[in-house]
Amino acid sequence: MENQNKKRNCRQKQEQDHQKNGMDNLPSEIALDIISRLPITSLIQFRFVCQSWHTLAHEPHLANLHLSRTANDNPYLIFHCDYPIRNQLYFAESFGHDDEGIVRKIHTPFSTSMPEFNVIGSCNGLLCLSDSLFNDAIYIYNPFTRNYKELPESTRFQDQEVLFGFGFHPTTNEYKVLKIVYYRNPSNVPWRRRFRNRDNTQSEVQVYSFCSKTWRSIGAVPYQLERRSSEAVLVSGRLHWVTRPGRYNGVRGRIIISFDLANEHFYEVPKPDFGGLRSYNYNYHLAVLGGCLSAAVYCSNGKLEIWVMKDYGVKDSWIKEFNVGAYSSKFLSQDLQRYYGIWKNALSGRIVRVLGLMKNGEILLEYKGGSLALYEPDEGKFRNLVFKGTPKLFQTVLHFGSLNWIDNPVEM
Repeated sequence: MENQNKKRNCRQKQEQDHQKNGMDNLPSEIALDIISRLPITSLIQFRFVCQSWHTLAHEPHLANLHLSRTANDNPYLIFHCDYPIRNQLYFAESFGHDDEGIVRKIHTPFSTSMPEFNVIGSCNGLLCLSDSLFNDAIYIYNPFTRNYKELPESTRFQDQEVLFGFGFHPTTNEYKVLKIVYYRNPSNVPWRRRFRNRDNTQSEVQVYSFCSKTWRSIGAVPYQLERRSSEAVLVSGRLHWVTRPGRYNGVRGRIIISFDLANEHFYEVPKPDFGGLRSYNYNYHLAVLGGCLSAAVYCSNGKLEIWVMKDYGVKDSWIKEFNVGAYSSKFLSQDLQRYYGIWKNALSGRIVRVLGLMKNGEILLEYKGGSLALYEPDEGKFRNLVFKGTPKLFQTVLHFGSLNWIDNPVEM
């Protein structure tokens, strides 16, 4: 009996000590400040420790606070596996100079209804995914909280080519999905030749608003956008793409087009009157570096020029900020090369994509198929970025883990 009393008293003392020193006794604003500094994976685990912590982790203000702090950190890397089919997501939890990144698989609860998908984009901790087989289903998914939502179907056309965009506008505090459809009416022209004659191609722009929860058609797009481009680039509440080569404003070349998510209008983004970004002979893709709209121009011998628009919308603010030398990344095995044939354009220099700028000033680069590298611009040196458990063939998406959800959007 005496031993039982001692054990009971010991347990009571431990419980009292826990209550005295626990998070419960902290003011809520201090407790939120502490847990908002946790990585998203730790924050998700925090929710399941006890009832009081679960309640604290569901405070509406926490999602805003956490995302505002992580926005200045290095993002997570999400790998969309392309082999053997496009239906797997992985993420790298950490990476740096001294430790190898940890790759973990992301559960996709909608894999039965959408067996293969493309990643449209990442915004404020949310992924937008589209069906890569039929272009019908679209899902919004938080890969860490596992909240997801399927959007209603939109209008389809026969023999259509589709571009998507996903983003958030800080003024309207609203998420939208943009669907740009290029199509031709049925004819006797063989399918492979139908889109070569651009004069006969029609288009329709459809917008899904998460406030109205409906699709709306807002007319045609007055530009021929590059179909093979990567995800649309989001800067200042606008989505951005590059056009196909043509004559614009009396000059041959490509131009940058933006779509304002607030007023739903298209605009031409001014470019400098000099340099590789202006040349008709050079191709380029868009990226975001340090929060600024950027363009990576493919030069000879696999080199890149990176132009940055320091003041959005101001033509004279474009500067050539980085020159990236040629780099020999690892190449795919012969069986994967035959399976996808993705190296057909390797000689044209289009084998590398600029992903982003890291906290330490290094530039993250992705080489087609399955290779990542970091470039140190001051020293002009590359280093491989290796992860244990990385899929064989993948595309990389920069993603900031968040508790955010579309029904309670963060206030950025």
